[in-house]
Amino acid sequence: MSLQTARPYYDYPFPKFNKVGPYSCQNLDPWLGCPFWMEPSDPRLVAIHNGEPAPTAPLENLEGMIHYWTENPEWMDFLDPQSPVYKDKMLERGLYLDFWGEYITPRQRVLDIGGGVGRLAQVCLEQDSEVQAIDPDLRSLWRNLSHSVGQKGTIDLHWATVETMPDLGLFDLVLACEVFNYIEDPEAGIRRIHQSLKSKGILLFSVEARWGWAMARDVAIGSLDAFLETGIVHIPHDRWIRTFTKESIETLLSDFTILAIQPSHYSLSGPFEMIVEDPSLEELLEVEEKLRNHPVSGNLNRAWMVVAQKL
Repeated sequence: MSLQTARPYYDYPFPKFNKVGPYSCQNLDPWLGCPFWMEPSDPRLVAIHNGEPAPTAPLENLEGMIHYWTENPEWMDFLDPQSPVYKDKMLERGLYLDFWGEYITPRQRVLDIGGGVGRLAQVCLEQDSEVQAIDPDLRSLWRNLSHSVGQKGTIDLHWATVETMPDLGLFDLVLACEVFNYIEDPEAGIRRIHQSLKSKGILLFSVEARWGWAMARDVAIGSLDAFLETGIVHIPHDRWIRTFTKESIETLLSDFTILAIQPSHYSLSGPFEMIVEDPSLEELLEVEEKLRNHPVSGNLNRAWMVVAQKL
């Protein structure tokens, strides 16, 4: 369930992680671009990775991930500067850092839940922090490791869901960016995060909002009922997305003190993405502020950004 269990995915020489992690990113060069196999915390992840249907609807997101990694890997690995969505994803990261940046400080112990290819983990590693990254998609973890090569900090990776992740000790900071929309049991996941934080530790949390998604360019055909009724977008074997209101976030995080909560992502991937062309970060932040404070557009945010603290 960590890089210590990693072995080559294909038949070529692969150095082993002999000691217990975390591992210095300065020493990761031999693993650059190397797919690997590792032990998962949830045995269901193996079957899905190997192409079998997911046993529950939320895990069907992983079926979609496999399809998109196969068909459009350049879109999935958006930390590659050659990716067609690299600039947009970096702008979106800029939105998060404008709101969260003061809480991401040097030499922290960081748990990155659903860390994917490492969009926020890289920011922490640049500040010489230790990152423990959790993700249920093994292909994303391969890229996460490659993007970490040569960074200042240390890292270990875990093929896991938040509900089944191993006990990794206590953390100063937990990142849960764009992940709780997709998990099976949000309450169980939040309990695991609460157990993993030090006293006064910080959770940086973002989720898809209840309404704005339906007006974005990537809205799924056939998801009208999700907008009008359930709030759950389900396209079989492709995606399953639970959307959140401010009130449902507050209920989920009731064991935390919410320090700040802000509606976000009105443009780029939000409902107003077609009216903002090639913005700088400063222009994007200005547009977001205008839309957030307008009486009509203010309720059409694509995402919520939250800062919460363990009591």
